[in-house]
Parts: sequence; C-alpha cells; structure tokens
Amino acid sequence: MPLIGVAELVLHVKQTTVDVVTDADWNAARDAVKDAAKPDDLVLFAPFWADPLGRRAFGDELAGMKKEARADESRFARAFEVSIRGARRPELTGWREASERRVGPITIRVYENPLHVKVLTDVLDEVGPEHVTVSRVDANGAETPCTWQHSAGQPGGLAVPQGPAIPGDRFVCTNGGYVGAAVLHNDDHHPHLCLFASASGTTRIRVKDVAFGQSLAGHAGVQWVTDRTPTPERIELAFSAFDRPIGQHHHRVGTGWVDFEFPTPEIAGKRGDLVADVTGSGGGARHFCFEANTR
Repeated sequence: MPLIGVAELVLHVKQTTVDVVTDADWNAARDAVKDAAKPDDLVLFAPFWADPLGRRAFGDELAGMKKEARADESRFARAFEVSIRGARRPELTGWREASERRVGPITIRVYENPLHVKVLTDVLDEVGPEHVTVSRVDANGAETPCTWQHSAGQPGGLAVPQGPAIPGDRFVCTNGGYVGAAVLHNDDHHPHLCLFASASGTTRIRVKDVAFGQSLAGHAGVQWVTDRTPTPERIELAFSAFDRPIGQHHHRVGTGWVDFEFPTPEIAGKRGDLVADVTGSGGGARHFCFEANTR
C-alpha cells in the first residue's frame, strides 16, 4: 500500500507539472494554426476533453459555432488537429495526414479529407423570415403561419435534467411550438447545431430558392434526456420540392444523432423551394432537431 501511495504521488506531480499545457502554449499553437488555416478548415482539439481549453485560446475565428457544433466532418476538405499528450481524434480516422509540427508540448497535424463533399445550400444558413416560412398544418391540410420573433435565447441549464437550448430568434406557432436554430445536446455529448421543431402534430418548414444537387443529406436527433430512454415514438421528417416527394426520415427516440441522405439527380442544377414536414407521434416532437443540406 505505501508503494501504491508513492506511485500515485509521482503521477500526480507529473500531471500537475510536466504534463501541464500553459496558456502561452495554447496561444502559440493558435498563432501557428491561424497563419496556415483557411476559413473553411476544421479545427479539432485532442483529446475531446481538451476542447474547452482549445476554444478559450483559439476563439470564434478558428473554433466558432458552425465548426464546434458541426453535424459531421464530411463538408470539410481539410482539418487541423491540435493535440496534447499524444491524443488523436477518431473523427479523422481514414483522412490523409499531410503534415505534422510541434509547438512546445502541442502537436499540430494537418489532415485532408478523401471523401469531401461540396455543400450547395445549408438550411441552417437560411433560417430567418427572408428565406424561410413556417406553418402549422391541421388534419385538413390548412396552414396557420408561425410568427418570426427576435428575443433573448435560453440556455439548457446545468442542472440535471438539462432542457434544450431554446433559440432567441425563432418562429413561434399558435400552439406554443417553435422552430429555430440552436445547439442540441444529444446523448453522444457532442454539440450539434440544428433546427429545433418543437411541436406536436405537423409543422411545415419551407426554405426558399434552394440550389439542388445530386442529393439531400442531413442528421436528426432529440434532447439527450429524452433520447436515453428509448420509446416506440416516431417522428417523421418528410422532404419535398417542386410538388414531388424527395424522401422521408422516420426518427426513433433512443437512436442518437442519426444521418440520412436521399438522391436527387432529377432536380440537380435547379433552384426552388425545399419543404420539410415534421410530424410527431405519441408524445409529440420531443424537442426534435434536424439539419439538412443539398450537395
């Protein structure tokens, strides 16, 4: 037992002295990445628990919301991995490592994405009254418009169970539901920026003047407190354009942050409205959140 105590003391001293990455180290790594990175490059911090430390030093310019709360990595052609203690990010498995350099105790690796896809229209970039309309659809197909409102957002809170982060800028519907972009806390404990559609029944979201490509892709999920308890509940997300169906994603509570993709070669190269109908069953939409893009 005394030997174990001595070993623990030695490891503790190492972790709190030799292994410590100082603010000066993080700032030096930030400057190195800033000199080399392009605006569309992804920046990741390894290990994942070091992400808050990295974001504090790198700021919104290099590690802003769209990158930190990304749906996935497919749209990024290149990534900078800022690593401490030899860690690597599993999201970059299969990417080609182009270069590596050391900045003090920090390793900066540059990766290139062999499966990079070009996004034409990201629905999240269009959210607002200029490009999007939202309405409630009753059983007879009649639509009641939802009103765009600008106010302060509400964080999900730190106490368990955390609620969803309610967006300040959102469409508010007569039944108390809303549609707006915010960050979903899913049960993988990674942030995901997406479009909340919090309402029972059917909510219709129309995005104007979308550039269509070879496919429509996206992700969907619900707040982690709900998602950790699987239920028979289904949430249907149905897409259409030019009065023709594109595809349906049937989301099941308890499945996490799920991807979907529908081929659209017949409308590739065209511009028009994209319609998304969100229909909840059982307990309603359950703070359902999704992102979608044409590519």
